[in-house]
Amino acid sequence: MFQNLVKGSKLVILDMVEEGAVVTDGVVESVSGPRAKDAQPNQVLQAIAFGQQQEMVVDIVVSTSQGQRTFRNIPATAAVDRGGSSIIAESAELMDTEVKNLDKISEEHIAKNPWHIKARESYKEIRKRLSPAFAKDQERDETIDQLKKQYGELKQSNEEVKAGMDEILKLLKKKA
Repeated sequence: MFQNLVKGSKLVILDMVEEGAVVTDGVVESVSGPRAKDAQPNQVLQAIAFGQQQEMVVDIVVSTSQGQRTFRNIPATAAVDRGGSSIIAESAELMDTEVKNLDKISEEHIAKNPWHIKARESYKEIRKRLSPAFAKDQERDETIDQLKKQYGELKQSNEEVKAGMDEILKLLKKKA
């Protein structure tokens, strides 16, 4: 939960940019105490009087390689926040799940918007970085595809050699 983060905790940030998507690792500098989301004091009292639950939020300041960033009104009890053009997550595994879901959405919209083509390539590269299991699966799939291609080429070469040998045998039989 974001409210339990402390200075030095790691966060993963995914930014949606025109070129696709970019993932950045961040280190928490500070987390505010939980507070009711955008509530005026009289609204808090009304909510308490009527037994309504107020959404609790925190502000998080994160250091990244590009500088310091502040994320405001992040749900205190969440581990992933999908706010605007950025998504933040407490771990690479949680972000990998988010990227996998975004990839599915892009796949559905790809015919409608060419941006998703670039985004899907970005998602694949990000997932390779975030998920060793995904990277291993991708490497295996690429190796299998290469082996299939090589097998096809060898099969074709073998057919050509066989045809050449048949031709030579045919010529030898004619001379004999």
